[in-house]
Amino acid sequence: GLGGLGGLGGLGGLGGMGGMGGPFGGMMGSPFAGGAGGAASAQPPEERFRVQLERLRDMGFSDQQANIAALQAVNGNIDAAIDRLLGA
Repeated sequence: GLGGLGGLGGLGGLGGMGGMGGPFGGMMGSPFAGGAGGAASAQPPEERFRVQLERLRDMGFSDQQANIAALQAVNGNIDAAIDRLLGA
């Protein structure tokens, strides 16, 4: 449902920023980047990283503030955030 769209929107934005848009950057990038791109920074991190935070919680990372800080530091890249949280 909408949750899925939120996740794709986040990936689309990351794709554009990271230069690795792939199919999402092209398809999702235009409608989402135009509409939500400007507003993305205005969103609270809990919203921006909602999908990633959910996945981190599912994996046993229960410290919401630490999770948000890690995700912000790596622009929402969940793999890099996990590395940070594990102190790698």
